[in-house]
Amino acid sequence: MNYKKEYRKYLISAILDTANNKIASNALITAFAIYLGIPNFWIGLYVVLDTITNVIQIFAAPIFSRIGQSKKVVLINYSIYRIASVSFAFIPLLSQDINIRTILFFIPAIIYAITGELGYITFVNWRMSLLKNEDRGKFSSTKNAFKNTIIVLFSFLMGILLDNFKANGNELGGFSILFFIVFVIATIDIILRIFTYKPEIKQEKVNLKESISKPIKDKSFKKILFFCGLYRFAIGIGMIYLNVYILRYLNVNYLYYSILNMIISLSEAVFGLYWAKKITNRNWKKILIPMSILYIASFILLLILKENILIYILPIIYILLGCGHSAYDLYDNIAIYENSLNGYETSYVTFERFIEGIVTAFIPILTGTLLVNNGDNSIKLTFLISLISFIIILIFISSNSSNFLNHKHNRNNK
Repeated sequence: MNYKKEYRKYLISAILDTANNKIASNALITAFAIYLGIPNFWIGLYVVLDTITNVIQIFAAPIFSRIGQSKKVVLINYSIYRIASVSFAFIPLLSQDINIRTILFFIPAIIYAITGELGYITFVNWRMSLLKNEDRGKFSSTKNAFKNTIIVLFSFLMGILLDNFKANGNELGGFSILFFIVFVIATIDIILRIFTYKPEIKQEKVNLKESISKPIKDKSFKKILFFCGLYRFAIGIGMIYLNVYILRYLNVNYLYYSILNMIISLSEAVFGLYWAKKITNRNWKKILIPMSILYIASFILLLILKENILIYILPIIYILLGCGHSAYDLYDNIAIYENSLNGYETSYVTFERFIEGIVTAFIPILTGTLLVNNGDNSIKLTFLISLISFIIILIFISSNSSNFLNHKHNRNNK
């Protein structure tokens, strides 16, 4: 096995995968859902659906520990995942009824979310097993930099294309072209993974009980679970209707919407490289305290500014959000795995995702009661809840010892 060659393959696959995830599950699909006429609540549910279905990952550890994380099974699952991401494009051809469209929208959405969760942990485990410890931070930051460059180009194309097609009365034509591009990227990604080396995974056979009991009995891991769960709630409720608010209530055009997505992607790319240099000694407080402050500032601006002013300040807000996203993304990609008990990495990572899913599942229930009038004031209430949650996160991180977010000694004990 040529390490450098396989490193490059894993890097390219990770870039294509995360770029497609960002494109297909955020800007494009949300805009398409608004085009379909789907109500705010259901669009919000879709936005957090992939996090809610994290609960399924609790079954991934026992399943894949028994089938040896079969490359064939994993790639079949991944192919279904990618096919589902472009199936949305056929909905306008099947019905004009909003209720039927909503049902048709959620069929591929659920398949996409479930297969994505089942396959997530295996690719993480393969990648982390292949990569040398000293290469992990570089890999994550490089992946984010290239991923966000692709998103910048795609977002710019999306804005121009959709605005032009909309002006000509053929908005669906613009979306169809974009879905085709997503399909091409996915096809290249799948073919590359077929010819990529799968590391030998030495993993304990675990059952569902072990997948829960091992991490939950680890006392030092409980604070990490609390922090991650609280973060997912805070960012989930804050972002759940942000795109709806911008497109439906601020009435921005597709080009400006695309520029905002370009800005947040560039911000993630630039600050991802910056944060990677700050955590070489794994002192995560150096990036998580600033992250919390950035989110607090973002949601304060969203709350206090009037719409005629806010529309011009959105680029600044998106820079702050991108910087915050990149800080947590680095922690999420490295720290949780490194905090796992040796031999039970899959169980730890999937249990953390399980907790995220449980927490996020409460968000649509909560917002369902908030959106009684289905208006922009209700959406601003979600910004307020997010603001309060990030203040709690800031206090929690600041008041705990500097090493609670990273307990390396766990990996030396069985």
